[in-house]
This record gives sequence, structure tokens and C-alpha cells, in this order.
Amino acid sequence: MPRRARKQSNLKIHHVILRGINRQIIFEDQYDYKYFISCLQYYKDLCHFKLYAYCLMDNHIHLLLEETDTVLEIIMKRIEVKFVKWYNQKYQRTGHLFQDRFRSEPVNDIRYFITVFRYIHQNPLHANLESALGTYPWSSYNDYLTNNSQFIDIDTLQQLFPTPDECIKYLNCPSHDACMDDTTSTYLLDSDALKIILQRTSCTSPADFQKLDMNTRDRYLRDLYGCGISGRQLSRLTGISRRVIASTCKGASRDRC
Repeated sequence: MPRRARKQSNLKIHHVILRGINRQIIFEDQYDYKYFISCLQYYKDLCHFKLYAYCLMDNHIHLLLEETDTVLEIIMKRIEVKFVKWYNQKYQRTGHLFQDRFRSEPVNDIRYFITVFRYIHQNPLHANLESALGTYPWSSYNDYLTNNSQFIDIDTLQQLFPTPDECIKYLNCPSHDACMDDTTSTYLLDSDALKIILQRTSCTSPADFQKLDMNTRDRYLRDLYGCGISGRQLSRLTGISRRVIASTCKGASRDRC
């Protein structure tokens, strides 16, 4: 079956989601996040696209960008190839890292432009990765907070508000915007994840996980990951490193228990 053509944007602006294959964690440590950002910067300079917002989650990526000299498909292919080549070399792996094609939706009016803008920056907040905007380090929020336009094209969006402070106020306004979501990613509150851990394992604390034999530990991790607990959350609640969890749970199916 031929692939469906992407919807084009009247404004040449797109909301893009790139996710790990089989919901695999993409970013294992801070250097992975930093290298992906460097790929964005490299091809932003080369392809002359405008980048209005980004947010790097552990297993997926949100971008808000505008095509200029280079079409979206070429921009994304170049970014993906550069990052995956580096990533596979670093982790001594082969094959695909990202799930199929990137997903995108056109942004055709200013109202939706600012809606997606807020939605992307509130992603970590809605995923319970921060309690207030600005504490999660892997998004463009702080570029707007500090009026830093060296990387992110902040002027276009700031000009849609009376002042830069009003722009920040808008970003912090509670919302439940329904943009193109990464429907493959599900997040649980820590309290709900702990209930699942207590129900499905013999462990009541991270110390209990440290005492398990490797086979039992890995079986528990795959089972808990399959219940919808993210790798980051598993690491936080079990004390097992994210690298071990990513290796153990690679290719494991995800569902809700």
C-alpha cells in the first residue's frame, strides 16, 4: 500500500513527532540529549529552517518548525541519519532507532500555532517530569524565558503577544490542549506505578530490587515496562539504571495492566 501523502501547511509550519522504535528509550544520558540538539543546530544552519520550539522526552521528540529552503522530509531524514549513526556507534548497536516515518501535522493558522507552542512546552509537565515549567532541561522553554534567540527563533512567537512576559504567562497557563499526541507514550503517576510494582513483584523498595538475581530482576522489569511504566520512571522507582532497563526491555510490548 502506498504511503499517504503528508498534509501541507499554508504557513509551511509543522508540528513533528519522532519516536523510538517499539517505544524504545532514545536518550540514555545527558550527552544523548545534547547530541540531538547539536544535530538540530547543524541542520538548522545548513537547511535554513526556522525552529520555534522543541521538547526531547525520553522516548519521543516534539518539534515546531518552519520550512524555508528545504522540504520537511529532507530536513528530518538528515537529522535522523546523523543522530542514529552516532547513537549506534556509541551503543554498539545496529538497525533502526526511530519508529517508521516521523509524524507531522500542518499548522495553518496563528491560533493553532500558539496552541502547539504551549502544548510542546507543557509536555514534561503533563508527563509528571517536572512540577513547574522550566525545571525540565530538554526543551526550548528557557530560551523564551531568557530571551535567548541564538538557537530558537523566539521573535516570531513573542511578537504574537503584547510583551515577552505575556508569552511566558501564556506558556504557564494550565491547559489540556489536544494536539497531535504521541499516542504510543503513556505516563503514570508515581503513586500508580508503585501500586503496580507492589502487585506484580515481591519488592517494596529499591533495595529489594538490588537483592534480586539477574533473571528475576529482568523478568520483573519487562513485566512492569509492559504495564506502561516508562524507563525513566522504572529507574527512579527501582534504583536500576536506565541503561540496564533500556537493554532489558528493548523490544518488549507495552500495554496497560
